Amino acid sequence: MKDLILQKMKYLPRKTKEKFYLRLREKAIMRTRARLVENRVDIDTLSDEELEIIIADEEDKLVGEYKTKGLVALLALLGISWF
Repeated sequence: MKDLILQKMKYLPRKTKEKFYLRLREKAIMRTRARLVENRVDIDTLSDEELEIIIADEEDKLVGEYKTKGLVALLALLGISWF
């Protein structure tokens, strides 16, 4: 499913794709900071590589959430109940 989304994004203008990825990255960074604060981890103690792995994980979660929300919205549009 992720591959399908990435294929469809090929047809979007470059500027639109850049905006999407920039906002996705910003949101993932904010979630990463919140996650580290919740777990009482000092950001300075982590290497750049470790931070990148955590941020990439958050980006994957966000893409998954966007797919789920899109599916739920489509089902609602079609009048199909999720429950």
